[in-house]
Amino acid sequence: MSLTFNTSSLKWVAPEGQAIVKISNATQSRFAIKVKTTNVDVYKTTPNTDFINPGFTLNLVVCRSKAPMKEDKLCEFTENDAAEFFKRPTVKPNVYMITMKCDEQPPLPGAP
Repeated sequence: MSLTFNTSSLKWVAPEGQAIVKISNATQSRFAIKVKTTNVDVYKTTPNTDFINPGFTLNLVVCRSKAPMKEDKLCEFTENDAAEFFKRPTVKPNVYMITMKCDEQPPLPGAP
């Protein structure tokens, strides 16, 4: 895959919160992204579709609503074509999976 992600997993220590995933495009091509999650009632992303131009980084904001703590997945579907590309029935986009875990143990005092 030509895009780089600053993480392969997100972890929440509370039932709700926000995290940022940085997606960088070091190529000479423009990429379209479409974000999906295994639990749309709990996770919202901004943006959920967008373009990343060559040499740019996109901040993907992942918001978790208050819900029971469990493991979910966030998928980045990427292609270097227009957003309409994802509507085609034969599309097989590249997929990058980010695991989102919830840990009911609060962090130790002074931990980052």
